[in-house]
Amino acid sequence: MVIDSDFSDVDQFFDDVEWEVQKGMIDVGDAAVKDAEESGTYQDHTLTLRTSNTFDVDDDGLTLENTADYASYVEAKGFVVLSDPALRAEKKLKEMFE
Repeated sequence: MVIDSDFSDVDQFFDDVEWEVQKGMIDVGDAAVKDAEESGTYQDHTLTLRTSNTFDVDDDGLTLENTADYASYVEAKGFVVLSDPALRAEKKLKEMFE
């Protein structure tokens, strides 16, 4: 008995799934940056710290960062710059993909 199978749509299926995962990470990254801008517990006189929150999505996943040189110093003083929004983003991603 010969079974003839057509798997030509499998590549498109995997491409669609990959795009959905990337889109989900982009949405969560964008929301995390907005969350960080709105929920920062520090006084930002120049707006540099609030506008330095960024994200990147690549094959390794979602990266959140604040590009201001002194962001870690402000966090070390007990103020929220990006840490709490990053934890909320991680929780959201786990809910989406687990």
